Amino acid sequence: MGGSAWCIHVSRVCRALCQQEVKQQDFFVGTVRVNGRMDWPMLDSAVSQAFKVYIAKVDPTSSLGLSTDSIYSYSMGHIKRVLGGEAPETQPSRCMSRGPTGITVSLKGLKEKCVDSLVFETLIPKPMMQHYISLLLKHRRLVLSGPSGTGKSYLTSRLAEYLVDRSAREVTDGIVVTFNMHRQSCKDLQLYLSNLANQIDRETNTSDIPLVVILDDIHDPASISELVNGALTCKYHKCPYIIGTSNQPVKMIANHGLHLSFRMVTFSNNVEPANGFLVRYLHRKMMESEDEKNLTNEDLIRVLDWVPKLWYHLHAFLEKHSTSDFLIGPCFFLSCPVTVDEFRSWFIDLWNHSIIPYLQEGAKDGIKVHGQKAVWEDPVEWVRGTLPWPSAQQDQAKLFHLPPPSIGSSSPGQSLEERPHKETPPSSMESDPLMAMLLKLQEAANYIESPDKEDPSLPKL
Repeated sequence: MGGSAWCIHVSRVCRALCQQEVKQQDFFVGTVRVNGRMDWPMLDSAVSQAFKVYIAKVDPTSSLGLSTDSIYSYSMGHIKRVLGGEAPETQPSRCMSRGPTGITVSLKGLKEKCVDSLVFETLIPKPMMQHYISLLLKHRRLVLSGPSGTGKSYLTSRLAEYLVDRSAREVTDGIVVTFNMHRQSCKDLQLYLSNLANQIDRETNTSDIPLVVILDDIHDPASISELVNGALTCKYHKCPYIIGTSNQPVKMIANHGLHLSFRMVTFSNNVEPANGFLVRYLHRKMMESEDEKNLTNEDLIRVLDWVPKLWYHLHAFLEKHSTSDFLIGPCFFLSCPVTVDEFRSWFIDLWNHSIIPYLQEGAKDGIKVHGQKAVWEDPVEWVRGTLPWPSAQQDQAKLFHLPPPSIGSSSPGQSLEERPHKETPPSSMESDPLMAMLLKLQEAANYIESPDKEDPSLPKL
């Protein structure tokens, strides 16, 4: 087939909420050949097919809930083609004479009362994104709870941006206000919200009132909910939207203050959107390289498909041997390169200097809190046996082991070959059954006394 190969990009125009800047971000989708015989219906079909193939590769499970109906328009130079609308007078072949260029696709968004554009950018499946936005618009207060690294802060910023775009308000420095509850006190927040309520009651200029207040890194969602309810005494519909993030699980009890005003979304590595995000992100990253050879490079595809399996394995390891404070989210692996050679050196460094120290701290914490919950299995054995790149056997010895946690255990950063060949001393759990029993009793007592512990018998929202 003749003609010129044109690159297709999905374009996103975004406003940086703090700098009031307009930026454009392009996502490479694929290529289409445009020849002299191609008319607009034929080009419509080619662009739609390229988009359909792209979303199926990014998300083989559900294509993010998107389809070719998600496309609103595409542009070639100064000529814009709205799908389903009247065809431009200039034929596609005429655009070729102006030199090589690209095709920019626009997806349906706020103007079309759709979330397809936001779904495409965030890689969060459409039904879930619609649910989050629905909760926010109806209840105006939302807490995202779950382990660190699951994308809560990113989603919060994108939801805030969506609300600003939807409001059509002028973007000012104070339209979105962020409180980091790790650095700022509850008293600071209470004073700020009380002053804000007085300002709203006086019906001053709404441009001075934030549209969204983000409460990042909440330690106790229940107490923050009570604080917000007590401080924001103005009319509910005039209050700003409030979006909070918390790494702490919320215990569900009757008349819980959190659920009188806030709605909550629980993030977990075991369910969407977190558990499928890494696959989608890495597939997109491979497509973004704009190297068509990558799409058929079996070695690279095998490597990228191995990363989520590694993540699931490490997640299962921490569930067995650690506490809920030590979980690995998908964000741990987002810097993954998309060439096999770069991946090899990247992973060895990540394993030895980031993953192993983190797993060791997690295992130590697990011993302190729970004792030995399961038979110890060094995670490096699974990793060594499944390394996905060619000739990986020569790199197996470069990966550090993880010794069972015990007092005076050797530090991470040594491979087995570098350590003295001796038996690891037994942990206190194995050597003293009485101590193990006492620790378990203490753990049970702490569980009953601590209001922060989650009740596993009750469902999560």
